[in-house]
Amino acid sequence: MLPKALALLLCVLSLGAQTPPPLREVVERFDAAQAQVQTLQCPFTLTLRRALLKTPSTTRGTLYLQGSDFAHFAFQPPEDLILHLTPKALISYSPEAKEGELMKIGFIKNSDRKFLGLGQKLSYLADYFQIALSETRDVPNTWHLALAPRTLSLRKRLLALNLWVDKETWLPRQIQWIERSGDSWLLELGSLRINQPLPASVKDFRLPEGIPLRSEFSFFATRKK
Repeated sequence: MLPKALALLLCVLSLGAQTPPPLREVVERFDAAQAQVQTLQCPFTLTLRRALLKTPSTTRGTLYLQGSDFAHFAFQPPEDLILHLTPKALISYSPEAKEGELMKIGFIKNSDRKFLGLGQKLSYLADYFQIALSETRDVPNTWHLALAPRTLSLRKRLLALNLWVDKETWLPRQIQWIERSGDSWLLELGSLRINQPLPASVKDFRLPEGIPLRSEFSFFATRKK
């Protein structure tokens, strides 16, 4: 017979654990929650781990999202950076350096907030990824979705995509991309403000006239520190 203290501990642990709902239910709830979000703004923390570097780099800022129109990352100092992503182009702008980068990518058909995986419907991702659902204690009160690439083209550059979904709002709390090289990007989202007016400087974002633009997008490349 188990000691009473150990039996009580096992009982508490079993009460704290939840059986994940069917994956189809999670997909439907997630997609329905995403469909209700017209605008979103929240603080973010981005942690980049390079396979060839021991120390990860961490940056912070504010994320703004407007439907399928754009995702806008305004980084906090000392990071001199604004990222503005649309279905047609990726823009990187350094206000202090007064320089930027522009990479035109053309119109993405059937794009539904395809900004680094942000806001993408799970029903769409299921065509390209094998999805495994589980509960995790790493991020409290979330379901963990582990997405493994199905297609050869994705497997060549992406090892895994991890998504932590809030059990109450069914919206993302964290997103992680792990590249085939071993580099990883972890985006942690703070308190979400849903369907609130966005600042005019974000909604009507334009690069100042005369800013030199390079035809590249080096944000995902190894960056100088």
